[in-house]
Amino acid sequence: MLFQRIYAKGSGVFMQEQRRSSYSYRSARRRRFSPVALIVAILPFVLVLFLYTRAWDAAPRFAFPWNTAQWFAALLPVSAHTTQPARPTFSRSWYIEGSVASKLGDMQALGQQDVRWMLASQQCSGSNYGSLVILDFGEPHTSQGVYGTYTVKTNHFWSDTDIADGAKQYMMAWHTVSSACRLELAIGLSNHHQCAYNGPSCSITEVGTQWADTVNSLNTWVKSRNYDKQIQVWGAYDAETTWDGADRTRQFVDGFNGNDAFKVPLVDFGDMRQGDPLTDPDTGQAEQRWTDEDRYYVAFKAGYDVPLPEIYDGPDLHDWVRLQQVYPDLNFLGIMTEACSAGERLSPIDPRVDCGSIFNGYGFPPVTALSQLKQNILQKDPLYYVTSMPVPF
Repeated sequence: MLFQRIYAKGSGVFMQEQRRSSYSYRSARRRRFSPVALIVAILPFVLVLFLYTRAWDAAPRFAFPWNTAQWFAALLPVSAHTTQPARPTFSRSWYIEGSVASKLGDMQALGQQDVRWMLASQQCSGSNYGSLVILDFGEPHTSQGVYGTYTVKTNHFWSDTDIADGAKQYMMAWHTVSSACRLELAIGLSNHHQCAYNGPSCSITEVGTQWADTVNSLNTWVKSRNYDKQIQVWGAYDAETTWDGADRTRQFVDGFNGNDAFKVPLVDFGDMRQGDPLTDPDTGQAEQRWTDEDRYYVAFKAGYDVPLPEIYDGPDLHDWVRLQQVYPDLNFLGIMTEACSAGERLSPIDPRVDCGSIFNGYGFPPVTALSQLKQNILQKDPLYYVTSMPVPF
């Protein structure tokens, strides 16, 4: 993003200088300047353009590692740039479990519900960061050669096209209720049993590439509807170290980042547990173990990856903090929990839903998880988001 802003400024300077050069040339012709006079008149502008081009060629495409503070400063409205929000924005995220047949009504209702909660919690003011909502569609597979996901509990297949359509319904409903409440919508899936039982028709690298295609197409759609001052679409990946091997998880990350045309974040909302991944269901062999370098690569080093630590309890917290101690430049975006409410009275910004008969949840409440993380992290950058994603029974 920083690169793109510089590029935009650079293009403006170039075009401005180009217009001035053309104007000088036309004026010189009207005044019947000699060839020597023309050269003298034009030479300074030619030199400026030459030096600009040389500087452009030498400049990196973007600052690396990615600076989260620069990105999120750009997301704040101009009026808020001088005032840092005192706390992160709290939000609700979801495992999508409904069927494709009911996606139109389901996703519209969910978008309306979420933005109304944000308005009621008074987090849509100009001094807040936008609301980060992750929609997790499950594990990646193919069905009859079509890429998509199977939902976590209900096992419904959603093609990538279905997922994009559902996301559009969610965003339209959000915008209809409030055109001012800003949204970062992260379209997510997991590394659990990626492409298992699908054979050669399913490539994990291609899963990542097509997931980026979905995110790209949604951002193009957002711009076409003039929502882009309010809404951005990101990628999200529940990368669990005990769900799939490091090599296979990297394949998705590389596929996504190699096709991330809008250079939006790929949010890692997984864990950093110590232990062995699942056995490969296709081969019966153990998956490749994760090293700390693998963890760092997936969470932060690759492309525009950024971690939103999944923290349920002390061990989860310890694993993420330990990785940051090994790689001090790793900056957390915020935190994700999966707790639900057992009927207690909640503060207006507590995003938990009632456990009831629909949702399960466990571990730290969001405020507790945030407090625990803030006490242990090394980073100077703020934590931007706290989101709660209840587990469906």
